Order: sequence, then structure tokens, then C-alpha cells
Amino acid sequence: MKKSIILKWTVAVLTVAVLLIGVYTKFKETGKIDTDKINEAVETIVNTYEMSQEEIQNLSSTEIIEQTEEQENAQEQEVESESFELQGEIAYEGDRARTWNVELGDYKGLTYYSQLDSRWASQLYTSKNDNSQTIGSSGCAPTTASMIVTATRGVITPDKMSELFVRYNYRSANNGTYLSAFRAVADEFNIEYEETYKLDRAVELLNNNHYLAVSCGNGLFTSNGHLIMIYGIEGNTLKIYDPYLYSGKFETSTRRGKVTVDGNTVYCSIDNFRKYANYTRFFAYKHDGNTPINNTQPVVTNTYTRYVKANGGLNVRDKANGNKIGAISNGTRVIVYEVDGNWSRIDQGWVNSNYLTSYITSNVKSNTSYSVGKYKVNASLLNVRREAGTKYRAKTYLQLSANARLQNAKLGNSKANGYKKGVVCTVTKISGNWRINKKWVDLFRLLH
Repeated sequence: MKKSIILKWTVAVLTVAVLLIGVYTKFKETGKIDTDKINEAVETIVNTYEMSQEEIQNLSSTEIIEQTEEQENAQEQEVESESFELQGEIAYEGDRARTWNVELGDYKGLTYYSQLDSRWASQLYTSKNDNSQTIGSSGCAPTTASMIVTATRGVITPDKMSELFVRYNYRSANNGTYLSAFRAVADEFNIEYEETYKLDRAVELLNNNHYLAVSCGNGLFTSNGHLIMIYGIEGNTLKIYDPYLYSGKFETSTRRGKVTVDGNTVYCSIDNFRKYANYTRFFAYKHDGNTPINNTQPVVTNTYTRYVKANGGLNVRDKANGNKIGAISNGTRVIVYEVDGNWSRIDQGWVNSNYLTSYITSNVKSNTSYSVGKYKVNASLLNVRREAGTKYRAKTYLQLSANARLQNAKLGNSKANGYKKGVVCTVTKISGNWRINKKWVDLFRLLH
């Protein structure tokens, strides 16, 4: 256990002991029990427990695990094939009818997670109750996804991401994770997103404030199929978090001399990555490029949707931690324009971010009104549906208008199954929060 956690509990135990001695002394002298001191002792234990649990969950994986090449070979393969891809698309389309309902921990920035970490390595990651399928053996995809989200939005550990992937059908029976899960991650956590098969384009995105999740085949990083994260670049050297990093992994005859390892980071030249990684696809996630200060989220410029989660309503202030100027009710849907520490700026002013949630609560109330006119898509990819509501199937790119396909092409993907972020469309009729021309989209994912 981390020394800081042991120190917290040592201080807590000593504090409680002093408080209880005081209670006993006062009882002997007066015959009365000092309930204030008892309550303080209880509160000390509760607070210490909560802080310790949070610190345990937020620890990065620092230990380099001892493994062998034979154990690596036993990993479950992450495959890419036409039939496997189709099943992944089915899972993705099925999931679009619901949200994941997950709350993230405090923003910590870049954090390395290992799927071999003892906190979760032995936990099951399986869709068929197979005890041999664990995060340690099969969880490179959810571990990589958890590093992406933790670095861009807030803490989520591999065990929690694995549970989400299983719950929403992104865990295949025998071949790891459907890669459409990475598209769903962008949707659910509202991260600007792009896919590419080209390393040169991936490097451009990396230089333009993107983190990359990369699927690799048999080669430099795996003897089967594997997901890794590229989090940075220095000159022509890629900085990589490999969730299945173990002692001596890059000392085998086929890998020796191709990378260097320092702590949890693997350094690989672009040339060696091109020659030996056997990469198949890159999933790119935009971040703002700022460095977090004192573990607080830097100011963000991309807007995103949140929901008020405060039974008594949420105060609105004139600035971050400023004077109250109003209030909004529980369940209200709001758009966040920027973040300053623990405060979020919405249309009416500033609110405490602790009372905003990323998932839809019951009795949602709109804080945004819509009228007919031109709008720009604000989601990474906006589904277009046959009727109003997420229960209706989304259209494929072949079913979109020629104008939409043309705009998608200019934005980098003519075969996008929906409207890419930045597409301009015209709302001609509104039904609730839905309608655009003769098609149906969620208007909350549009901006004037």
C-alpha cells in the first residue's frame, strides 16, 4: 500500500485515540458523554476511508510486472476481420439507444494503467462467464480506453471500463473487444474523434493535440492482437503507454533494439513503428493540450452537454465561486462552455461542476430553446434517424444526402455513418428536441 495512505490512517487512528481519551476523561469527571467528540471521531474515520479509497483508485500503475513471452502468447487475440467488424457495428448501433450512466472521478491528466495491475488483473472480463477471461489476459482495449478518458475527461479505471464494455456488448465471446467500442467511448464521453488507417495522418493528429488508441497485430507490441496508447511525440519519437508492459518484453530476439523503455513509457521511432508495429487502425481523441495544475481540469474550449444533479436545485454565480445570481432546477440540461477548476460556465453563469453529470437524469428539462434555421453539428458524429428518438435505427452513409456526404468528405470521412462535427444543416421543423429537414437528429448536439 502507498506510504501516503498508511500515513493517513496512522494520523486518523492517533486523532481518534486522543478524542476518545478526552471523551473518557470528561465522562469520569462529569458523568456526561461528549457527543461532539464522538461525532468528530466517527467523521475522521469516514473521511479517511473515503480519501484512501479515492487515492487507491487514482493511483497509476507503477510496478513493472514479471511475465514471460509464453504468458504473452496466451493472451486472447484482438482480431480485425469483416465478420468481426460487422458484429462490432451491430453492438455499436444497439448501444446508441442508451447512455452508459457513468460518473468520472476528478481530473488527473495522463495516467498509466496496466491490465496486469493486481487491483484488477484477476477480475473477469468475459461475456460468457469464462473464468479464464480476465482483464489481465484480455483487457488491453478497456485499459487503453480508460487511459484515454482519464487523460481527457476524468478518472475511470480499467475495471470500471471493462464492466461497461461487457454490459453494452462490446466484449466478444472469444476474440477480445469489438473495436467499435472506441467510437462509443468518444460518443459517451463527448470527445472529438477521428479514425484513420494511415500512420502519417495519425502523426499529424498526435502533433495536433490528440491521443491515439492503436490496434496492432503480431509484431513489435504483441504476438497476437493488442491495443496500445500513443500519448505524445518528441521529434520523430513516439511516446507510448503499453497496457501489457512487463519486465523484459522488448528484450526478445525479434524486439531487441527497436524501442527503449523508461518507467512506464515505451519510446519508439516513427520508422521502427512503421516497420515493426503491424498497426491496423488508429483511434484519435482530441485534448486541449493544457497541463493540469493542482489536479484540476484546465480550461476547455469545446462545448459539451451536462445535466444538473442537485435535488434542491443548483446555484448560478456571476463567476467561478462568485456571488449567487440565480438557480436552475434538478434535471436541467445545460451546455458547458468552459471549465475553471471545479466550476463550469453555462449560459446563465457559473455553476459547481460537482453537481453536473454526464448522463441523462429523469425529468430532464431543457435549458436551450431551438428554432428553425441553420445549425452546426457539435458532436463527434451525429446519428441521423428515420424517426424522432434513439430507439430508431440510424442511417448509413449511403442513406445520407449528397450534401451531407460532401461535407463529411471535406471534414475527412466521406463514409461516416452520420454527420461529422462541423457539418452545417438546416432545421425546418421541430418536434420536441428532434427534427432536421425530412430527417431526425437530436437538436441538443447542434450549435447555432
